[in-house]
Amino acid sequence: MKYSKKDAKEYAKQEMRGLWGAIPYPFKKNLDLDLKGLISDLSYYINILNADGIYIGGIINEFWSLTIEERQKAQETIIKENSGAIKTISMTGHHSIKTAIQLTKHAESIGADFAAVMNPYYAAGTKELIFNYFKEIANSVQIGILILNSPTAGYLLSPEQIESLSEIDNICAIKNDGGLEHTNAIRKLIGDKIVVSDPREDNLLVNTAFYNQQVFLAGPSIHLYQWDNHFPIKSYVQLAQQGQIIEAEKISLTLEPLRRVAKKWIWDPWAKGNLPIARLKFWQSIMGLAGGNVRPPLSEMSEIEKKEFRIELEEAGLKTK
Repeated sequence: MKYSKKDAKEYAKQEMRGLWGAIPYPFKKNLDLDLKGLISDLSYYINILNADGIYIGGIINEFWSLTIEERQKAQETIIKENSGAIKTISMTGHHSIKTAIQLTKHAESIGADFAAVMNPYYAAGTKELIFNYFKEIANSVQIGILILNSPTAGYLLSPEQIESLSEIDNICAIKNDGGLEHTNAIRKLIGDKIVVSDPREDNLLVNTAFYNQQVFLAGPSIHLYQWDNHFPIKSYVQLAQQGQIIEAEKISLTLEPLRRVAKKWIWDPWAKGNLPIARLKFWQSIMGLAGGNVRPPLSEMSEIEKKEFRIELEEAGLKTK
């Protein structure tokens, strides 16, 4: 650990910065983890995108389909291959507190910079029990913990609940997928205490320019909308940080065609409960990344869907291979 438990909040404020991505775990045709493909994609994040960090083992990584051993193996592979090149955060949540602690201790022991724990999606159904869930895990480890406040759990933690959780020493950040108004309510309460990140790229310019969001953490947009010698997100964020809002907005607007395609094929289905991981993987596969298969109950795309999706992406400006 590069910091003590009591210093987790300060360490996060200093080190949790820039653009952090989340890339799906590739699976082979037999649905085994494709570790070679995962290593290749990590190299792309580090050497081509020059990302500031990577989010490991979350919803996009199909954590719910992985065994405990697979979750740990993927953590180990990424952190070993990364070798400190960029920051890492490992999602270690589980409905079993014992298993969540096991996964979090494992992430801590192999050198993850931070861990992330999702709002509990079973058994902890009251404010008191939810608080106890996070407190039990946090008290059992030293590593700084980010709260993954995701509606995928079936509900969102309120700003007041997050304020209470922020009193725990090593709760140091939140990835809040509750929309801009909800995120701003959290900022108003504890924005000076923990790092607050809205993971929606379409809010990123506003968040950077007007709310001083220091980190985009974390989503697939930084590898879906950017490629070698084409870094519009990085460019508009840097301009916004320099106060050049008009110039930043001009660059941001160039992404609108891809955003519309993403909304149709990715984000709208996701909001309705139809996780579009196969579409995410197809998108990145035609860019030269690993892609791979999805595990049941998710289904693969049909060839007709792939053809239609590819045409729309290329018409929107995506560079494909």
